[in-house]
Amino acid sequence: MTCSAISIGILAAYPLLTDKSEVQAAKTLQEIQEQRKANSEKIAALENKINDLEGDKNYEKQQQEYLNEQIDCIQENIDLLNAELNSISADIETTETNITLLDADIVNQQTAIDTNIELFKERLCSMYMNSNDSAASMVLGSTSFYDMMARVQMINRVAEYDDKLINDILNEIEALEQSKKDLESEKLNLTMKLEDQEKRKEEKTDEIEQLNVKMKDTQYEIERLALEQESLNADKDELEELNKALDAEEAEMVAAIERERKAAQERYEAEQRRKWEEQQKLLQQQQQANNNNAGVGGGDNPAPVTPSVPNQPTYTPSAPSASGFTWPCPGFSYISSPFGPRWGRNHNGIDVGDGGIMGGAAVASKAGTVIYVANSCTHNFAKNYSCGCGGGYGNYIIISHDGTYSTVYAHLSYASVSVGDYVEQNQVIGAIGSTGHSTGAHLHFEIRENGVAQNPMNYVGP
Repeated sequence: MTCSAISIGILAAYPLLTDKSEVQAAKTLQEIQEQRKANSEKIAALENKINDLEGDKNYEKQQQEYLNEQIDCIQENIDLLNAELNSISADIETTETNITLLDADIVNQQTAIDTNIELFKERLCSMYMNSNDSAASMVLGSTSFYDMMARVQMINRVAEYDDKLINDILNEIEALEQSKKDLESEKLNLTMKLEDQEKRKEEKTDEIEQLNVKMKDTQYEIERLALEQESLNADKDELEELNKALDAEEAEMVAAIERERKAAQERYEAEQRRKWEEQQKLLQQQQQANNNNAGVGGGDNPAPVTPSVPNQPTYTPSAPSASGFTWPCPGFSYISSPFGPRWGRNHNGIDVGDGGIMGGAAVASKAGTVIYVANSCTHNFAKNYSCGCGGGYGNYIIISHDGTYSTVYAHLSYASVSVGDYVEQNQVIGAIGSTGHSTGAHLHFEIRENGVAQNPMNYVGP
């Protein structure tokens, strides 16, 4: 019994030492994961900034397009103004030519008037000097009265013609003077219009210069944003390289931890098997001693049974329930997960997961024949994923009872029976563990009727 207690103590301490090294490794992994997470958050923040800068660049490019459209539009206006200026300048030149020609016409008309006036003056003077003779000659020289009247009328017509000629020349000079005034007025208007157009052209030219300044500013801003993006991309690339290094470091560490865990698990299981064999020998010796005592002294009370696996308190096998089944893990009673819906599907059994249950005994709930054993999983530790062993059950056993009922015992550290073995009720069949998809040490127990899972609590109780 003393040896059994010492053995149990050693085995109870062994997993603690293993867990401590795993906790230390996990802490290191956690630091790597936290650093990678922090880097990823920084990368995400940098990507947001880069995207914001890209948006700013696009905005500046849109501004450039808008400025180019404005410049093109203003340039078109300037081209139109230049065409108008050329037209106005041509009109001014034409007007100036017309004014020059009018001036020449006026001078010529004035010269003709002056010549005619001189001739008229001479004629008047001659008529005055010879008025009596002319009148006498006109009367005396006439052959008849009608001839005299014709001569008088002719003289009057000559006088009227001279008057009309002078008046026509004066009217023409007046018209030419008016045309000259009109042309000078038109020239003035054209000159003013030319000055106005020149002013508008200068304003448009100034607008283009201002827009070109804005264009340079937007180009400078685009180049600045591009440089900032380049810097942020460099920071992002550096962080991504750091994450790659962390990924490699984590993978190497996980592999090392897995190798160490596997080696520790193999040592642990080998030690458990050795201790289990020792316990079996002690159990046989104690049973033999009890039989000898019973043969000598008799007695009706059954003796307590020492478990055949380590880390299991002494227990007295429970009596069968009305259904004929017994509790599958004596000494442990906390149900961590009941039968029924769980995680979007049905949980086909119950999970018994008391503290200290790791390494506890799993016993046959009813006598029967072992029809299936999975005993190759070495991932005997808590995890929130399936290691793939046993379809998530890890190491597990199925026992058939009378061909109608069967029971399942899953997530065992190891099984101590083989297919074809006949087991008695309350016989130890394996050690409780955390293999397969198991977040902690517990026993998953199922009762099936004709292959259909039933609620075990309708058949057994702790």
